[in-house]
Amino acid sequence: MELIPCNTCGQNRFRPIYTKESPLGESFSIVSCEFCCLVQVNPQPGFLEVKKYYDDSYFTQRTERGYDNYYSDHLRKEISRVFQLNLNDLNFFSWESERFTQKEPGESLSSLDIGCAAGYFVAYMKDRGYDAYGIEIADGPVRFARETLKLNIFQENFLDWDPQFQNQFDVITLWATIEHLHKPKETLEKIKNHLKPGGVLILSTCRYGLLAKLAGLKWRYLNVPEHLYYYSYKGLKNLLLSLGYHHPVSFTYGSGMTSRPGARFFFKLRKWIMDRLVKRFQLGDMMVFMVKKS
Repeated sequence: MELIPCNTCGQNRFRPIYTKESPLGESFSIVSCEFCCLVQVNPQPGFLEVKKYYDDSYFTQRTERGYDNYYSDHLRKEISRVFQLNLNDLNFFSWESERFTQKEPGESLSSLDIGCAAGYFVAYMKDRGYDAYGIEIADGPVRFARETLKLNIFQENFLDWDPQFQNQFDVITLWATIEHLHKPKETLEKIKNHLKPGGVLILSTCRYGLLAKLAGLKWRYLNVPEHLYYYSYKGLKNLLLSLGYHHPVSFTYGSGMTSRPGARFFFKLRKWIMDRLVKRFQLGDMMVFMVKKS
């Protein structure tokens, strides 16, 4: 555990918010930077201390942190459905069509999904005709992506991978990944060097806003130590712009009401109404950005 400077602004003054215990009985402090207000786990556990939380049970057993059989066809279809909805809301397909017209006949677009897990978005982009790649550190998902889905997956830490920037991409994605990273700002900086001119970065992450504050310690995304950073909508947008990204397109979604098997009609109706209200008024506790490299 090490007290580190704020990853966004580099300052060292923090305001305590919560202390929360992990499933392994370890206690973590969640604080807010007094200068830029980035909410974060600090003091912060090292990479190996966090990695032990990502064993295979994280992907195969339903908990507040993991998945109920992440490798099932049902969940793969549901995740792909969410990808499609998010890309529609970002108007990604218009950008994609224009990008294709700039290519030589027969030339493909290329994509990289960082923190790709089992590679579902890599497979989605491959099906769309991309030269699609992913990068992931967890053993089980990489094995599944390579052996079952036959995908091109790098098993490396992105910040250590390809330091000469020989690999360039039209699209790079961070789906629900940036909150897990020890060095998110440095990751965003490196991504820009891997994007081709005019390429786009797409990222989604949980949003520390009104719903998170109302839920307090019970907020569904307050998972320590897997989630190390909790950005506000304004804070993440300002960070992206400060790093030289342009033309941000963004939206929020998610009322905090999680779908559950066997839910009754009135719960489903209430969730349907609340999900649409928070999206309409930009109050959701998830947010998605698409930004462009000049």
